[in-house]
Amino acid sequence: MKKIFLYSILFILAAVAVTSCYKDTGNYDYHAINQVTIGNFDTVKGYTALYKDTLRVSPQIISSEDVTGEDAYTYEWKYRKSTSVSTADDSLLATTKNLKVLVNIAPGSYTLMYKVTYKNTRVMVHVRTTLTVSTEVFEGFMVLNEVNGQSRLDMLSYNKAAGIFTQFTDVLKRQNSTVPMNGIPYQIHCMPYVGANITPQGYGIFLLNSAGTNRVNQETFAWAPTYNIRYLMAGNVPANFMAKRITGLNITTTNYLYYMIGQDDNVYCYSTIAGYAFRYSPLNVYTPSGTPFKVAPFVATNGSIAVMYNTDKRTFVTAASASSTAVTDVAPALNYPTGLDLLYMECIYYTEAGIVPNTYAILKDPATQKIYLLNFVLAKPQTYYAEITGTDFDKATYYAVSPDHNYVFYSVGGKLYEYDIYLKSSFLMADYGASAITYLSFPHFASRFGKANYVAWSKSLLVGVLDATGTSGNNGTLDQYSIPDVNGQLVKTNSWTGFGKIVSVGYRDR
Repeated sequence: MKKIFLYSILFILAAVAVTSCYKDTGNYDYHAINQVTIGNFDTVKGYTALYKDTLRVSPQIISSEDVTGEDAYTYEWKYRKSTSVSTADDSLLATTKNLKVLVNIAPGSYTLMYKVTYKNTRVMVHVRTTLTVSTEVFEGFMVLNEVNGQSRLDMLSYNKAAGIFTQFTDVLKRQNSTVPMNGIPYQIHCMPYVGANITPQGYGIFLLNSAGTNRVNQETFAWAPTYNIRYLMAGNVPANFMAKRITGLNITTTNYLYYMIGQDDNVYCYSTIAGYAFRYSPLNVYTPSGTPFKVAPFVATNGSIAVMYNTDKRTFVTAASASSTAVTDVAPALNYPTGLDLLYMECIYYTEAGIVPNTYAILKDPATQKIYLLNFVLAKPQTYYAEITGTDFDKATYYAVSPDHNYVFYSVGGKLYEYDIYLKSSFLMADYGASAITYLSFPHFASRFGKANYVAWSKSLLVGVLDATGTSGNNGTLDQYSIPDVNGQLVKTNSWTGFGKIVSVGYRDR
């Protein structure tokens, strides 16, 4: 009897609950809310603004209920460094519908964020895109010239959005830079030396001339005495120390390696994994603190191993790593030649483009005057060694090796030749007549990771030409050529005039 009563109570309670739920269905009045979308906001190309200029963005607010009054919404513009994913790094730009703001952000790459909130419902919509804060000298080819025995730096400033170069003659004067340039130019070298994860001011624009070795501010080109190379060195460095040549390599986006040849003809190493400074201790020794040997002004490195040339013994030597304090002779089993003079050596390291990091060396037999080409991958046996039989190769003054063809380019006066190492034949590619070729290179781009245009340009030959009959400082030309297959004629893709005697070309990359 008790069980029947209990079941009856449970049945009644369940029925009441069901009835209550059924009656509740009709108590709600459903209706659509105002749907907001944002138009006229470029999420594909993003926005570029010059430092100290005004950034303007005028988005369109599209409302499903035609709520167009600006006061119906709240607005928020923010930005953060493109390398950050944390909202803690967000900085407020404005709280207006349209953005009109003076750009005081340091030049660089950022994420621009825009948020709109409908006040009645608190429903919000947000979009984001890229923002590049630039300067007139943000990026481009840096061309070091000699003009009347002095150094002058010109720039071909690249506008990425428009895809064009703008030429600035004496860019340091234009930027009111006070860096010493009263000396014969040696080299311009552009590459980070400290990762952006450590400091935003870690990009080196190094100027090497007989007045000294200095870098300039990576954004403004300003100079201070502390920008002298000695402030990147550790040890008892002489006050008059300067460099004649710098070779560098980005191992990763935050790991950098430099080799520097001083005016004392010794080699010094800098690495972000070995102290963040050039050790003032010559690397061209067989034992730490040993007597330095004479070394050729070339260093080939793949980011770990380095190869140099002992001109006293006329033999290749190697440093095992960036932490090495001495070198050893290259193992005989690798079959590298000895007893020769080294004229040129370079490591081609664009592995991102599918290119094996080969090293090419041009050597001359002092007894027979014959010239040879050696090709090898660092720490591995030589893959090619043969006499160069090209036209007037013994008279060549400048050399460059194509990173994706087995072609050696060389100049004789105003003639530019291409030497095919397998056909063992030379092909005349350009004849500048009475003008002289003063520079050849396939440019290096330090921050090349994921940059298709940099990889493409690294395969283009740069040729500096001087017309001796022209006005000094305005008689130099820089030509850019693409390299076709099967010894086809070079294709001139760009030509710029108005330089002096071109000595060195670097690229301020991003």
